[in-house]
Order: sequence, then structure tokens, then C-alpha cells
Amino acid sequence: MGFTMVFQEVMVGRELITRGKLSGYRYSPGVVVGDTAYLAGHFGVDGDGKLVADDVASQGRQALVNMRATLEAAGMTLEDVVSMRVWLTTYDDMPAFDEVYGVFYPVDPPARTAFMVEKLPLGAAVELDAIAVRDSSEVKARLA
Repeated sequence: MGFTMVFQEVMVGRELITRGKLSGYRYSPGVVVGDTAYLAGHFGVDGDGKLVADDVASQGRQALVNMRATLEAAGMTLEDVVSMRVWLTTYDDMPAFDEVYGVFYPVDPPARTAFMVEKLPLGAAVELDAIAVRDSSEVKARLA
């Protein structure tokens, strides 16, 4: 699973981000429509699709790094994320994940919702998905 940054045009106004796609699954890591990117679930996996560690902090950090790379393939950054969902296998992991999240979003984080689920693919402790809007910083400046 190479992390080649590639767009595949599907139809007018819709582009698939294929960077970081995990083999064996039928999905797109991201879909861009206009100035909005819809990111699929991202895990704390390395370039071979293996979890980087068992703990939520390490997995969360890597998931955010992977998400950043997917956004960069679309010409965006983590600062363009306006909404993120966090999927955890136990709420007991929320404080450890939140600490890592704070490194990536020390101020003005995106809207966020957390869910607890019984099980995640790959045996992961955390999965993240997000919506990003290109140049959302301009909107933020207007709201300040």
C-alpha cells in the first residue's frame, strides 16, 4: 500500500483521493466535491497497513498524520477540517486521544463528535473521519 498522492476523476465535480487506501477494502480514502473534502475513516497504520502500536495515543497520532497526508493530496491541510468524528472502542481512551488531538489542534479545533463502538476494523482502538472545506480560514476570520 504505497502512499502515492493521486486523484482519480470519476465525474465532473467529484474527485477521489486514493492516497493511503488500504488494500482489500472497497472505499475511497477521500472524495472531493468543489471545495469540500469528505474523508473516510483513517486509522493509525503505517505504510504497510499495519497498526503502529496497540495504544490509542500512538494510533490516534498516526491516524491524524495519515489524515493530514490525505488532505495534502487534495491541496488542503488539517486546518481546513471543519468537522471530525472519533470512533473509540472505549471511552476510557478519550483523555489519551484528546491529549494527542490537542497537539494537532492546540487552538480553535474543528467541531467533533465521539462515538464508542464495540469493535473497529483492523483491531484498531480509534478511527477518525472528517469533513474539510478549502480556505475555511477565510470563514473563520469573518466569524471572529
